[in-house]
Amino acid sequence: MMNPTDTALVFGFLTLFHVLGGGAIGAGLWGRRWLPVFWGLLIGATPLYFGIERITKLHSGTALAWQIAVLAASAAAVAWRLPRLRALALRAGMSTLIIGTLIMMAGAVLGAWLSKSGSEIWSLIAGGLSFLFGAMWFGAGIKQLRDH
Repeated sequence: MMNPTDTALVFGFLTLFHVLGGGAIGAGLWGRRWLPVFWGLLIGATPLYFGIERITKLHSGTALAWQIAVLAASAAAVAWRLPRLRALALRAGMSTLIIGTLIMMAGAVLGAWLSKSGSEIWSLIAGGLSFLFGAMWFGAGIKQLRDH
């Protein structure tokens, strides 16, 4: 990613994750709920890896500064200024959606671990079924959010 246009496109796309994650963090902190905060850190802070990598490889901290600023600004905006988004993030359907995301993540990690240990068939079965179960749970959360 040496081209400035490529860098802007990648980090522009990652901004979506920082906004979503920061919003969940802000809502969770405001509502004193750990599940949205954990999910927000997972979704919003994991892409910070790319900014950290740019610092270590290219000695450029601009991207990481951008990422942290967007994450913090969206968390602050939802916690203090955007009550409708905060209410959306704290609804019951959102908790179901978050749990589905975490189950999918666990299924992906399980599948990768089993594949790395040499059991490709079991990685496809166990990881795939876990991921599918999490996706169904995620879908149930979307349905709950739509029904309200």
